[in-house]
Amino acid sequence: MKTWSLRAIVFLLLLGMSSVAAVAIWGSSGKLPGGMSVSGWDIGGLTVSEFDAGLKEKVRALAAAKVTLRLASPGRAAEERTASLGELGLQLNADALRTEIASMSEGSLWEKAVRRWEWRGRELTLRVGLNKRVFEEKVQSMWPEIYSVQPVDARREITAYDTVKYVPGRTATRIETDALRQEVAYALEGAASGSVLVPGGADPESFVARRLFSSAVQPIAVDMPLFELEPEVTVESLRAEGVERLIAKFSTSFAASAEGRKHNVRSTAAVVNDTLLPPGGVFDYGKVIAETKKRFGFREAPVIFNGKLVPGIGGGICQVSTTLYNAVLRAGLEIVERRNHSLPIGYAPMGQDATFSSGYINFKWRNSTGKHLLIRTESEGGVLTVKLFGSTPKNVSYEIKSVTVKTIEPPVKYVKNPSLAKGTVKLLQQGKPGYVVETYRYKKVDGKVVGREKLSRDTYKAQPTLYASNAGGAAPGPGSSGSGSGIVEDGVMGPVFD
Repeated sequence: MKTWSLRAIVFLLLLGMSSVAAVAIWGSSGKLPGGMSVSGWDIGGLTVSEFDAGLKEKVRALAAAKVTLRLASPGRAAEERTASLGELGLQLNADALRTEIASMSEGSLWEKAVRRWEWRGRELTLRVGLNKRVFEEKVQSMWPEIYSVQPVDARREITAYDTVKYVPGRTATRIETDALRQEVAYALEGAASGSVLVPGGADPESFVARRLFSSAVQPIAVDMPLFELEPEVTVESLRAEGVERLIAKFSTSFAASAEGRKHNVRSTAAVVNDTLLPPGGVFDYGKVIAETKKRFGFREAPVIFNGKLVPGIGGGICQVSTTLYNAVLRAGLEIVERRNHSLPIGYAPMGQDATFSSGYINFKWRNSTGKHLLIRTESEGGVLTVKLFGSTPKNVSYEIKSVTVKTIEPPVKYVKNPSLAKGTVKLLQQGKPGYVVETYRYKKVDGKVVGREKLSRDTYKAQPTLYASNAGGAAPGPGSSGSGSGIVEDGVMGPVFD
């Protein structure tokens, strides 16, 4: 009995020692377990270095595989151009595969042996993708004549008869590169015998290639999917803005102005021209003046300073704001900020003018039509015309009336002039009366007045009768010569004297 027990113990010891030796030999083997493969490539029995060299060669061959892109045009033979998969941005998980294989050499002999045993017959996953940026850049460089043609925006034209006309834009052909990348990837299915590609799961830019390495990849030919790139501005988008027709206009004359003033009027009107104001948008005349100064500059022309016309820079800019103001009133739009000139002007009725003084007085109004509003200006032949195009009810119109409610008599002022003979008084300037004017806007529907709105109560200063006197002592009579506020109106700088 003892002999049998001893023999059993020896046998078990020898068996254990043999198993340990087998595990040690199995775990320390430098070759990959049998039955392992990568996309149809049998790698069982290869050393890690042999696997690495073989993988590099297969990746190189795959990157060199040719892809022919075909462009089919109606009525002509298809045009073909060729690039390699590498040039088209081929991406593979080769480094991940190398890392996975290298993990077989990590850990204890027991861990290596267990891992080698578990990996028998294992199929590693090859993921194939095409880098989006590289792919798009390469395709565009292959077909420069396609991408050199840009879409042309539709445009809105105002005819000589003040009607609104729309000119269609033009599309440009483009290659649908996302769809083309997918087509190239799917074409790999038939490029290698028995190859099967399926979506790459969490990575939408790659595919799982089941048997891509089972044989050499053959050249690939793919028809390019095309689409028409629409312009940013279409007839439909322009029509949606609601610029349907002429809704108001007003004209003033500047034919008698000197050349400097004509330049200022035309330049400012050119900046206003083609302004497109969105619904609810506020027109800011101060920004127009700043842009005009930047683009054209202002020339010398009379401005209003301390209630007098004096030489200055920018004279005439308020003829543009006044003409625009009258068009805005007749369109029924909301006035945000407006002031009258301190003196009556000759190109528009009192109560219907809009002055400007940089930093002090501005002209602002709001597009309250609910649609876009287009401003057009014309300044030829000595006539300035402002036209507003938009969308308002056709049966609604507006009439503007200004009423003088008070006349202000001109004051009398004296200035001392010792060069005159004693007791002499000489008239230097005949005074002009001032006025208080109220302006109303009447709303009409189908020609009948349905409402009245008081727009403003404006005061125009009286200009004094001015005498020179050498009466001795204080100047006779009432009044004195004041300095005024020092604000320049209807210009940007003044006074300017030689």
